[in-house]
Amino acid sequence: MVTGYVHSGDCDKALILFNRMHSSGVLPSEFTLVGVVNACSDLCAVVEGKQMHGFAFKLGFGLQLYVLSALVDMYAKCGNLTDACKGFECIQQPDVVLWTSIITGYVQNGDYEGGLNLYGKMQMERVIPNELTTASVLRACSSLAALDQGKQMHARIIKYGFTLEVPIGSALSAMYSKCGSLDDGYLIFWRMPARDVISWNAMISGLSQNGHGNKALELFQKMLLEGIEPDPVTFVNLLSACSHMGLVDKGWYYFMLMFDEFNIAPTVEHYACMVDILSRAGKLNEAKEFIESATVDHGLCLWRILLGACKNHRNYEIGTYAGEKLMELGSPESSAYVLLSSIYTALGEWENVERVRRMMKARGVNKEPGCSWIELKSLVHVFVVGDNMHPHIDEIRSELRLLTKLMKDEGYEPLSDSLPETVF
Repeated sequence: MVTGYVHSGDCDKALILFNRMHSSGVLPSEFTLVGVVNACSDLCAVVEGKQMHGFAFKLGFGLQLYVLSALVDMYAKCGNLTDACKGFECIQQPDVVLWTSIITGYVQNGDYEGGLNLYGKMQMERVIPNELTTASVLRACSSLAALDQGKQMHARIIKYGFTLEVPIGSALSAMYSKCGSLDDGYLIFWRMPARDVISWNAMISGLSQNGHGNKALELFQKMLLEGIEPDPVTFVNLLSACSHMGLVDKGWYYFMLMFDEFNIAPTVEHYACMVDILSRAGKLNEAKEFIESATVDHGLCLWRILLGACKNHRNYEIGTYAGEKLMELGSPESSAYVLLSSIYTALGEWENVERVRRMMKARGVNKEPGCSWIELKSLVHVFVVGDNMHPHIDEIRSELRLLTKLMKDEGYEPLSDSLPETVF
Protein backbone atom coordinates (compact mmCIF):
# COMPACT_ATOMS: atom_id res chain seq x y z
CA MET A 1 0.00 0.00 0.00
CA VAL A 2 2.81 2.42 0.91
CA THR A 3 4.62 1.75 -2.37
CA GLY A 4 1.36 1.99 -4.29
CA TYR A 5 0.66 5.45 -2.90
CA VAL A 6 4.19 6.58 -3.87
CA HIS A 7 3.84 5.25 -7.43
CA SER A 8 0.49 7.02 -7.82
CA GLY A 9 1.96 10.31 -6.57
CA ASP A 10 0.14 10.34 -3.21
CA CYS A 11 3.32 10.75 -1.17
CA ASP A 12 1.56 12.47 1.75
CA LYS A 13 -0.77 9.49 2.10
CA ALA A 14 2.23 7.14 1.93
CA LEU A 15 3.83 8.87 4.93
CA ILE A 16 0.56 8.87 6.89
CA LEU A 17 0.07 5.16 6.21
CA PHE A 18 3.66 4.39 7.24
CA ASN A 19 3.16 6.24 10.54
CA ARG A 20 0.00 4.20 11.21
CA MET A 21 1.91 1.03 10.36
CA HIS A 22 4.75 2.00 12.71
CA SER A 23 2.31 2.91 15.53
CA SER A 24 0.66 -0.50 15.24
CA GLY A 25 4.02 -2.22 15.81
CA VAL A 26 4.42 -3.67 12.30
CA LEU A 27 8.08 -3.65 11.21
CA PRO A 28 8.72 -2.55 7.63
CA SER A 29 10.82 -4.44 5.09
CA GLU A 30 13.69 -2.75 3.28
CA PHE A 31 11.40 -2.31 0.25
CA THR A 32 8.81 -0.47 2.37
CA LEU A 33 11.56 1.82 3.67
CA VAL A 34 12.71 2.53 0.12
CA GLY A 35 9.14 3.52 -0.77
CA VAL A 36 8.91 5.89 2.21
CA VAL A 37 12.32 7.44 1.42
CA ASN A 38 11.17 7.98 -2.18
CA ALA A 39 8.06 9.72 -0.82
CA CYS A 40 10.28 11.99 1.30
CA SER A 41 12.35 12.68 -1.82
CA ASP A 42 9.32 13.74 -3.88
CA LEU A 43 8.06 15.95 -1.03
CA CYS A 44 11.54 17.37 -0.25
CA ALA A 45 10.85 16.26 3.33
CA VAL A 46 14.46 16.02 4.47
CA VAL A 47 13.61 15.87 8.20
CA GLU A 48 11.38 12.84 7.71
CA GLY A 49 13.99 11.41 5.33
CA LYS A 50 16.65 11.62 8.04
CA GLN A 51 14.31 9.83 10.42
CA MET A 52 13.95 7.03 7.86
CA HIS A 53 17.75 6.93 7.57
CA GLY A 54 18.08 6.36 11.31
CA PHE A 55 15.25 3.83 11.27
CA ALA A 56 16.96 1.91 8.46
CA PHE A 57 20.15 1.54 10.52
CA LYS A 58 18.14 0.52 13.57
CA LEU A 59 16.55 -2.31 11.57
CA GLY A 60 19.85 -3.33 9.97
CA PHE A 61 19.00 -2.09 6.46
CA GLY A 62 21.24 0.99 6.52
CA LEU A 63 23.99 -0.41 4.30
CA GLN A 64 21.79 -2.32 1.86
CA LEU A 65 22.23 -1.10 -1.71
CA TYR A 66 18.55 -0.37 -2.44
CA VAL A 67 18.13 1.61 0.77
CA LEU A 68 21.39 3.54 0.40
CA SER A 69 20.60 4.40 -3.21
CA ALA A 70 17.20 5.78 -2.21
CA LEU A 71 18.77 7.79 0.63
CA VAL A 72 21.42 9.29 -1.66
CA ASP A 73 18.72 10.28 -4.16
CA MET A 74 16.58 11.78 -1.38
CA TYR A 75 19.41 13.84 0.11
CA ALA A 76 20.53 15.05 -3.32
CA LYS A 77 17.02 16.15 -4.34
CA CYS A 78 16.54 17.91 -0.99
CA GLY A 79 19.79 19.84 -1.43
CA ASN A 80 21.67 18.09 1.39
CA LEU A 81 24.78 17.28 -0.64
CA THR A 82 26.94 16.52 2.41
CA ASP A 83 24.81 13.57 3.49
CA ALA A 84 24.25 12.55 -0.14
CA CYS A 85 28.02 12.27 -0.63
CA LYS A 86 28.47 10.34 2.61
CA GLY A 87 25.93 7.77 1.47
CA PHE A 88 27.37 7.69 -2.05
CA GLU A 89 30.87 6.95 -0.74
CA CYS A 90 29.53 3.92 1.17
CA ILE A 91 28.57 2.22 -2.09
CA GLN A 92 31.45 0.26 -3.63
CA GLN A 93 30.28 0.16 -7.25
CA PRO A 94 27.58 2.77 -7.83
CA ASP A 95 25.56 2.22 -10.99
CA VAL A 96 24.60 4.85 -13.56
CA VAL A 97 21.33 5.66 -11.74
CA LEU A 98 23.21 6.51 -8.55
CA TRP A 99 25.85 8.54 -10.40
CA THR A 100 23.04 10.43 -12.13
CA SER A 101 21.32 11.16 -8.81
CA ILE A 102 24.43 12.67 -7.22
CA ILE A 103 25.48 14.62 -10.35
CA THR A 104 21.95 15.99 -10.80
CA GLY A 105 21.86 16.96 -7.12
CA TYR A 106 25.03 19.03 -7.52
CA VAL A 107 23.75 20.72 -10.67
CA GLN A 108 20.30 21.48 -9.25
CA ASN A 109 21.91 23.05 -6.18
CA GLY A 110 24.16 25.32 -8.23
CA ASP A 111 27.47 23.49 -7.77
CA TYR A 112 28.09 23.11 -11.49
CA GLU A 113 31.83 22.54 -11.23
CA GLY A 114 31.21 19.87 -8.60
CA GLY A 115 28.77 18.17 -10.98
CA LEU A 116 31.30 18.20 -13.82
CA ASN A 117 34.03 16.85 -11.54
CA LEU A 118 31.76 13.97 -10.51
CA TYR A 119 31.02 13.25 -14.15
CA GLY A 120 34.78 13.05 -14.77
CA LYS A 121 35.11 10.52 -11.94
CA MET A 122 32.21 8.55 -13.39
CA GLN A 123 34.04 8.34 -16.71
CA MET A 124 37.19 7.14 -14.95
CA GLU A 125 35.09 4.35 -13.40
CA ARG A 126 34.00 3.46 -16.96
CA VAL A 127 30.31 3.86 -16.16
CA ILE A 128 28.32 4.64 -19.31
CA PRO A 129 26.05 7.68 -18.83
CA ASN A 130 22.37 7.62 -19.70
CA GLU A 131 20.19 10.37 -21.16
CA LEU A 132 19.45 11.93 -17.76
CA THR A 133 23.14 12.04 -16.80
CA THR A 134 23.97 13.72 -20.09
CA ALA A 135 21.17 16.28 -19.72
CA SER A 136 22.38 17.23 -16.22
CA VAL A 137 25.98 17.65 -17.40
CA LEU A 138 24.79 19.80 -20.31
CA ARG A 139 22.89 22.02 -17.84
CA ALA A 140 26.13 22.45 -15.87
CA CYS A 141 27.96 23.42 -19.07
CA SER A 142 25.20 25.95 -19.85
CA SER A 143 25.44 27.58 -16.44
CA LEU A 144 29.24 27.83 -16.62
CA ALA A 145 29.18 28.97 -20.28
CA ALA A 146 31.58 26.06 -20.85
CA LEU A 147 31.09 25.72 -24.60
CA ASP A 148 34.08 23.44 -25.24
CA GLN A 149 32.94 20.95 -22.60
CA GLY A 150 29.42 21.18 -24.00
CA LYS A 151 30.73 20.32 -27.46
CA GLN A 152 32.53 17.31 -25.98
CA MET A 153 29.21 16.18 -24.51
CA HIS A 154 27.62 16.60 -27.95
CA ALA A 155 30.29 14.28 -29.39
CA ARG A 156 29.51 11.70 -26.69
CA ILE A 157 25.79 11.95 -27.47
CA ILE A 158 26.62 10.90 -31.03
CA LYS A 159 29.06 8.22 -29.79
CA TYR A 160 26.50 6.62 -27.46
CA GLY A 161 23.74 6.80 -30.06
CA PHE A 162 21.44 9.04 -28.03
CA THR A 163 18.66 10.72 -30.00
CA LEU A 164 17.61 14.37 -29.79
CA GLU A 165 14.45 13.51 -27.90
CA VAL A 166 13.61 15.41 -24.72
CA PRO A 167 15.50 15.85 -22.38
CA ILE A 168 18.80 15.62 -24.32
CA GLY A 169 17.64 17.72 -27.27
CA SER A 170 16.36 20.48 -24.98
CA ALA A 171 19.51 20.50 -22.84
CA LEU A 172 21.83 20.50 -25.89
CA SER A 173 19.93 23.28 -27.63
CA ALA A 174 19.91 25.33 -24.41
CA MET A 175 23.63 24.77 -23.88
CA TYR A 176 24.57 26.13 -27.31
CA SER A 177 22.12 29.04 -27.01
CA LYS A 178 23.21 30.11 -23.52
CA CYS A 179 26.88 29.85 -24.52
CA GLY A 180 26.24 32.30 -27.36
CA SER A 181 26.37 29.74 -30.19
CA LEU A 182 22.84 30.54 -31.34
CA ASP A 183 23.11 29.03 -34.83
CA ASP A 184 24.02 25.64 -33.37
CA GLY A 185 21.29 25.97 -30.74
CA TYR A 186 18.70 26.76 -33.41
CA LEU A 187 19.89 23.85 -35.58
CA ILE A 188 19.54 21.34 -32.73
CA PHE A 189 16.17 22.82 -31.74
CA TRP A 190 14.60 22.35 -35.17
CA ARG A 191 16.15 18.89 -35.58
CA MET A 192 14.37 17.62 -32.49
CA PRO A 193 11.65 15.13 -33.52
CA ALA A 194 9.29 16.65 -30.95
CA ARG A 195 9.51 19.80 -28.87
CA ASP A 196 7.73 20.23 -25.55
CA VAL A 197 7.25 23.48 -23.63
CA ILE A 198 10.61 22.97 -21.86
CA SER A 199 12.39 22.87 -25.24
CA TRP A 200 10.68 26.06 -26.40
CA ASN A 201 11.42 27.78 -23.09
CA ALA A 202 15.11 26.91 -23.33
CA MET A 203 15.41 28.35 -26.84
CA ILE A 204 13.43 31.50 -25.99
CA SER A 205 15.63 32.00 -22.91
CA GLY A 206 18.84 31.55 -24.92
CA LEU A 207 17.77 34.14 -27.48
CA SER A 208 16.74 36.59 -24.75
CA GLN A 209 19.98 36.23 -22.79
CA ASN A 210 22.12 36.82 -25.88
CA GLY A 211 20.50 40.07 -26.93
CA HIS A 212 18.04 38.66 -29.48
CA GLY A 213 14.87 39.68 -27.69
CA ASN A 214 12.84 40.25 -30.86
CA LYS A 215 13.66 36.74 -32.08
CA ALA A 216 12.64 35.39 -28.67
CA LEU A 217 9.24 37.08 -28.98
CA GLU A 218 8.86 35.80 -32.56
CA LEU A 219 9.68 32.27 -31.43
CA PHE A 220 6.92 32.51 -28.83
CA GLN A 221 4.42 33.18 -31.62
CA LYS A 222 5.67 30.10 -33.51
CA MET A 223 5.29 28.11 -30.31
CA LEU A 224 1.63 29.12 -30.07
CA LEU A 225 1.07 28.26 -33.74
CA GLU A 226 2.38 24.74 -33.05
CA GLY A 227 -0.24 24.36 -30.35
CA ILE A 228 2.18 24.36 -27.40
CA GLU A 229 0.62 25.79 -24.24
CA PRO A 230 2.99 28.22 -22.44
CA ASP A 231 3.78 27.76 -18.76
CA PRO A 232 4.96 30.22 -16.06
CA VAL A 233 8.61 29.83 -17.16
CA THR A 234 7.68 30.89 -20.70
CA PHE A 235 6.42 34.23 -19.43
CA VAL A 236 9.47 34.77 -17.22
CA ASN A 237 11.59 34.41 -20.39
CA LEU A 238 9.33 36.75 -22.40
CA LEU A 239 9.35 39.41 -19.68
CA SER A 240 13.12 39.07 -19.41
CA ALA A 241 13.40 39.71 -23.16
CA CYS A 242 11.22 42.81 -22.80
CA SER A 243 13.41 44.01 -19.93
CA HIS A 244 16.63 43.69 -21.95
CA MET A 245 15.08 45.62 -24.86
CA GLY A 246 13.35 48.27 -22.74
CA LEU A 247 9.89 47.31 -24.03
CA VAL A 248 7.66 48.57 -21.22
CA ASP A 249 4.32 48.37 -23.08
CA LYS A 250 5.15 44.91 -24.43
CA GLY A 251 6.08 43.81 -20.92
CA TRP A 252 2.69 44.92 -19.59
CA TYR A 253 1.04 43.10 -22.50
CA TYR A 254 2.66 39.75 -21.63
CA PHE A 255 2.11 40.25 -17.91
CA MET A 256 -1.66 40.69 -18.51
CA LEU A 257 -1.82 38.02 -21.24
CA MET A 258 -0.43 35.42 -18.86
CA PHE A 259 -3.53 35.43 -16.67
CA ASP A 260 -6.21 36.73 -19.05
CA GLU A 261 -5.46 34.25 -21.86
CA PHE A 262 -3.75 31.29 -20.18
CA ASN A 263 -5.02 31.52 -16.59
CA ILE A 264 -1.46 31.56 -15.19
CA ALA A 265 -1.31 33.45 -11.90
CA PRO A 266 1.80 35.68 -11.73
CA THR A 267 4.47 34.57 -9.28
CA VAL A 268 7.21 36.55 -7.58
CA GLU A 269 9.48 35.86 -10.60
CA HIS A 270 7.01 37.57 -12.95
CA TYR A 271 6.64 40.52 -10.57
CA ALA A 272 10.44 40.76 -10.37
CA CYS A 273 10.68 40.90 -14.17
CA MET A 274 8.08 43.68 -14.33
CA VAL A 275 9.87 45.70 -11.64
CA ASP A 276 13.08 45.25 -13.61
CA ILE A 277 11.38 46.40 -16.84
CA LEU A 278 10.01 49.54 -15.18
CA SER A 279 13.24 50.24 -13.28
CA ARG A 280 15.50 49.94 -16.33
CA ALA A 281 13.22 52.35 -18.17
CA GLY A 282 13.57 54.86 -15.33
CA LYS A 283 9.91 54.53 -14.31
CA LEU A 284 10.89 54.21 -10.65
CA ASN A 285 7.77 55.71 -9.10
CA GLU A 286 5.61 53.36 -11.20
CA ALA A 287 7.80 50.45 -10.08
CA LYS A 288 7.37 51.47 -6.43
CA GLU A 289 3.58 51.63 -6.76
CA PHE A 290 3.58 48.28 -8.57
CA ILE A 291 5.51 46.64 -5.71
CA GLU A 292 3.13 48.05 -3.11
CA SER A 293 0.14 46.70 -5.05
CA ALA A 294 1.66 43.21 -5.50
CA THR A 295 -0.67 40.34 -4.64
CA VAL A 296 2.11 37.82 -3.97
CA ASP A 297 4.44 37.48 -1.00
CA HIS A 298 7.60 38.85 -2.60
CA GLY A 299 9.71 39.06 0.53
CA LEU A 300 12.73 41.21 -0.24
CA CYS A 301 13.56 40.71 -3.91
CA LEU A 302 11.34 43.40 -5.47
CA TRP A 303 12.61 46.14 -3.15
CA ARG A 304 16.17 44.97 -3.82
CA ILE A 305 15.70 45.35 -7.60
CA LEU A 306 14.24 48.83 -7.14
CA LEU A 307 17.05 49.89 -4.79
CA GLY A 308 19.72 48.90 -7.33
CA ALA A 309 17.91 50.78 -10.10
CA CYS A 310 17.59 53.91 -7.93
CA LYS A 311 21.35 53.89 -7.35
CA ASN A 312 21.99 53.66 -11.12
CA HIS A 313 19.43 56.37 -11.95
CA ARG A 314 20.54 58.52 -8.99
CA ASN A 315 16.97 58.72 -7.66
CA TYR A 316 17.91 58.92 -4.01
CA GLU A 317 14.42 59.70 -2.70
CA ILE A 318 12.88 56.42 -3.86
CA GLY A 319 16.21 54.68 -3.25
CA THR A 320 16.20 55.51 0.46
CA TYR A 321 12.54 54.46 0.65
CA ALA A 322 13.30 51.05 -0.91
CA GLY A 323 16.46 50.64 1.17
CA GLU A 324 14.69 51.39 4.44
CA LYS A 325 11.98 48.87 3.48
CA LEU A 326 14.73 46.26 3.18
CA MET A 327 16.14 47.28 6.56
CA GLU A 328 12.67 46.90 8.14
CA LEU A 329 12.34 43.43 6.63
CA GLY A 330 15.77 42.44 7.99
CA SER A 331 17.53 41.80 4.69
CA PRO A 332 20.30 39.20 5.13
CA GLU A 333 22.12 40.29 1.96
CA SER A 334 25.03 42.69 2.17
CA SER A 335 24.18 44.38 -1.14
CA ALA A 336 21.14 46.11 0.37
CA TYR A 337 23.20 47.65 3.19
CA VAL A 338 26.03 48.65 0.85
CA LEU A 339 23.70 50.29 -1.68
CA LEU A 340 21.70 52.17 0.95
CA SER A 341 24.90 53.30 2.66
CA SER A 342 26.30 54.58 -0.64
CA ILE A 343 23.09 56.54 -1.31
CA TYR A 344 23.29 58.19 2.12
CA THR A 345 26.97 58.92 1.41
CA ALA A 346 26.01 60.66 -1.85
CA LEU A 347 23.46 62.72 0.11
CA GLY A 348 26.02 63.56 2.79
CA GLU A 349 23.84 62.03 5.52
CA TRP A 350 26.70 60.62 7.57
CA GLU A 351 24.58 59.72 10.60
CA ASN A 352 22.45 57.46 8.42
CA VAL A 353 25.58 55.98 6.84
CA GLU A 354 26.85 55.04 10.29
CA ARG A 355 23.41 53.75 11.35
CA VAL A 356 23.20 51.38 8.35
CA ARG A 357 26.74 50.12 8.94
CA ARG A 358 26.00 49.48 12.63
CA MET A 359 22.83 47.63 11.67
CA MET A 360 24.78 45.50 9.20
CA LYS A 361 27.35 44.62 11.85
CA ALA A 362 24.75 43.93 14.56
CA ARG A 363 22.90 41.53 12.26
CA GLY A 364 26.09 39.68 11.35
CA VAL A 365 25.78 40.46 7.63
CA ASN A 366 29.08 40.05 5.79
CA LYS A 367 29.86 41.43 2.36
CA GLU A 368 30.66 38.56 0.02
CA PRO A 369 32.84 39.50 -2.98
CA GLY A 370 31.22 39.24 -6.40
CA CYS A 371 32.39 36.41 -8.62
CA SER A 372 32.15 35.58 -12.33
CA TRP A 373 33.75 33.07 -14.66
CA ILE A 374 34.35 32.38 -18.33
CA GLU A 375 35.72 29.43 -20.27
CA LEU A 376 38.66 30.05 -22.60
CA LYS A 377 40.53 27.27 -24.41
CA SER A 378 38.88 24.56 -22.26
CA LEU A 379 39.94 26.34 -19.04
CA VAL A 380 37.45 28.05 -16.71
CA HIS A 381 38.80 31.40 -15.42
CA VAL A 382 37.27 32.76 -12.19
CA PHE A 383 37.26 36.49 -11.35
CA VAL A 384 36.56 37.79 -7.85
CA VAL A 385 35.92 41.44 -6.98
CA GLY A 386 38.89 43.02 -5.21
CA ASP A 387 41.24 40.12 -5.97
CA ASN A 388 44.68 41.66 -6.45
CA MET A 389 46.47 38.30 -6.23
CA HIS A 390 45.18 36.86 -9.52
CA PRO A 391 48.15 35.49 -11.53
CA HIS A 392 47.04 37.54 -14.57
CA ILE A 393 46.07 40.71 -12.70
CA ASP A 394 48.06 43.03 -15.00
CA GLU A 395 46.37 41.60 -18.10
CA ILE A 396 42.96 41.88 -16.42
CA ARG A 397 43.52 45.54 -15.55
CA SER A 398 44.73 46.27 -19.08
CA GLU A 399 41.62 44.66 -20.55
CA LEU A 400 39.37 46.60 -18.14
CA ARG A 401 40.97 49.88 -19.25
CA LEU A 402 40.38 48.93 -22.89
CA LEU A 403 36.74 48.01 -22.27
CA THR A 404 36.14 51.23 -20.33
CA LYS A 405 37.63 53.26 -23.19
CA LEU A 406 35.48 51.44 -25.76
CA MET A 407 32.35 52.10 -23.67
CA LYS A 408 33.18 55.80 -23.39
CA ASP A 409 33.88 55.99 -27.14
CA GLU A 410 30.38 54.61 -27.74
CA GLY A 411 28.90 57.35 -25.55
CA TYR A 412 28.37 55.34 -22.38
CA GLU A 413 29.60 57.04 -19.21
CA PRO A 414 30.16 54.40 -16.50
CA LEU A 415 29.54 55.26 -12.86
CA SER A 416 32.96 56.01 -11.40
CA ASP A 417 32.07 54.44 -8.06
CA SER A 418 31.31 51.14 -9.82
CA LEU A 419 34.82 50.77 -11.26
CA PRO A 420 38.07 49.84 -9.51
CA GLU A 421 40.64 52.60 -9.11
CA THR A 422 43.11 50.73 -11.34
CA VAL A 423 40.85 51.30 -14.36
CA PHE A 424 41.35 55.08 -14.38
